[in-house]
Amino acid sequence: MRIRTYSYRHAECILNGNYRLKREMEQILAQLDLEPPSRCLKLDAQSPHRRIQRAFFRRRWQTEVLVSPVTCHRHYFDVYKDRVAVEIETSCRERLYRDYWRFLMAEADGRLDVGVIILLEASSDFMYPNAHRGGAPVLEDVMDDLKSLRTVVTVPIWVVALS
Repeated sequence: MRIRTYSYRHAECILNGNYRLKREMEQILAQLDLEPPSRCLKLDAQSPHRRIQRAFFRRRWQTEVLVSPVTCHRHYFDVYKDRVAVEIETSCRERLYRDYWRFLMAEADGRLDVGVIILLEASSDFMYPNAHRGGAPVLEDVMDDLKSLRTVVTVPIWVVALS
């Protein structure tokens, strides 16, 4: 698995402060075995999103963790551990804005040091056909968003693109 990253607001430096956790994330992502979409249905348990989430769960990360008590059980992180929240975005670029909002809410509640967004590269074999044309986010999309929203999104975010 090839990994490209982008560190926003020194997120990677902050993660290096808990190097054990950062190394664990890198190992999980490097060892992923994602099925090409021709062999699985998008909503199936074998979808890239579910496989990534399960890989973190096997390493004792919590899944579907409430972002904040203020959200009244409406917003959950895909995975969470030691003040690091991970959102997996494989389908729709607009969902990134929900992720930024979730990170901001958790940081305001004092529950988050770094947010992590995991994406699939447009050229990867495990991305759904035509997904990028349909709006699936890629690393450059997030980089552009965060540069444009720099005065609003103050949370450190580490973006990881897999291929």
